Amino acid sequence: MAQSKQSNLAYWKQLKFFVDEQKLDWTFTSLDGEVQAVVGIGSPEHRMHLLLNDQYNKNTKTAIAAGFWIPDSKEAFSYLKDKRGSIEAQMGKALVWDSKPGRKSSWIWVKTNVDLAHEKNWPTSFEWFAVNATRLRDVCYQGLE
Repeated sequence: MAQSKQSNLAYWKQLKFFVDEQKLDWTFTSLDGEVQAVVGIGSPEHRMHLLLNDQYNKNTKTAIAAGFWIPDSKEAFSYLKDKRGSIEAQMGKALVWDSKPGRKSSWIWVKTNVDLAHEKNWPTSFEWFAVNATRLRDVCYQGLE
């Protein structure tokens, strides 16, 4: 069952409240009310994108993802990808390495599935985003040093 725009917006607002309450160093720079929130957590040139995507799931689970965005630098992406084993070991899981031909920007994604149809499950996803988006940011920044 697809999440509605209204439900997604409510989700993002609750996540922002969680972030503020936890005093995380996140700045929401874009909140489109649909499937994506853009969050600055660290260097402005490397933003994190948080996604909700249930269009491919036939059950109630929604794929949620945190992505480390590398704009206009295939070299930085390649540099990080050369350290893939170390980065994935630090993350404790496999990541999605997304650098499509002809596109200037690249992504490194961490994903999971959560049942967001019931608001009682939202706090679990907020915790997942807080841990995984922050860790992905830290590991990728460390890899670029």
